[in-house]
Amino acid sequence: MGITKNKINPVIFGLNGYYLNQNEIKMIKDNSIYGFIFFKRNIKNLYQFKSLINHIRYLSSNNPILMIDHEGGRINRFNSIFSQTKYTGEYFGELYKKNKKLFYIESKNFVKTNVNLFKYLGINTVAYPVCDLRRSNTHDVIGDRSFSEDISIVKKLSSHFIHEYQLRGISCISKHVPGHGLSMQDSHFVLPVVTKDKSYLMKNDFLCFKGVKSKYMMTAHILYNSLDNMIASYSKKIISLVRNKFNFKGLIMTDDICMKALNERLEHKVTQPLIAGCDIILHCSGNNNEMNKIISILSKWMNRKSIKKH
Repeated sequence: MGITKNKINPVIFGLNGYYLNQNEIKMIKDNSIYGFIFFKRNIKNLYQFKSLINHIRYLSSNNPILMIDHEGGRINRFNSIFSQTKYTGEYFGELYKKNKKLFYIESKNFVKTNVNLFKYLGINTVAYPVCDLRRSNTHDVIGDRSFSEDISIVKKLSSHFIHEYQLRGISCISKHVPGHGLSMQDSHFVLPVVTKDKSYLMKNDFLCFKGVKSKYMMTAHILYNSLDNMIASYSKKIISLVRNKFNFKGLIMTDDICMKALNERLEHKVTQPLIAGCDIILHCSGNNNEMNKIISILSKWMNRKSIKKH
């Protein structure tokens, strides 16, 4: 279906349901996929979910990242099993301001609970923390997922949670670089445009991502028109900024390319982030036809890259 098994496709796929369908089984057997992301649609109960992950591991020729988009608060993929409604980013930010001792107790217990669950299931990566700087008019798509309107609190708490997770063997994906807090629109549905100048951005929203030590960082599908006329996920200028000015040493992945902020052809949505300097494409919908096309697109892309090296 495309790339030989010794070449890892730089893509993370969402899957359809509780069990692998025949297309997914064939795709995983025939190709090395960088990783998989799980949502509520993949979790009926813990036994079933663990079986799904074990099946993926059994079929995979590589050691894929197995990623859960789980933050606590309203972003809880285990809602049908247990609640973490209380533990929003905002809750932890307010607790840190009011009672630092209690913050460290609660936050460490929160992380330990999640880590124990993730390790039981076989999950090795979590899409957390949200490093976006909140505003009074920040769109609800971020809202209480952000720790604070205070840059120092966002930086301190992001660093803390990354350390606590990664100390225990769970890789973090900080998001959404270079910052979603100024957006008054939801990039799941439209392309947000941020008009603040570069000087302001560097001292505020962008500063929240400087020095972040997560293994991965996720881009924002936002147009920052003072920096580039290309969406951040497509922008070589912005990806270079993340690497050179933010001093990020890990791997950069896109936000979900199925989001409506991106309206280009599939080939463009897959290849342009790679041209810009992203390492990994994130595709969450579980659309079998699109997944097969992405494997084909990546096969051509990687073959061209191999030829250029020689």
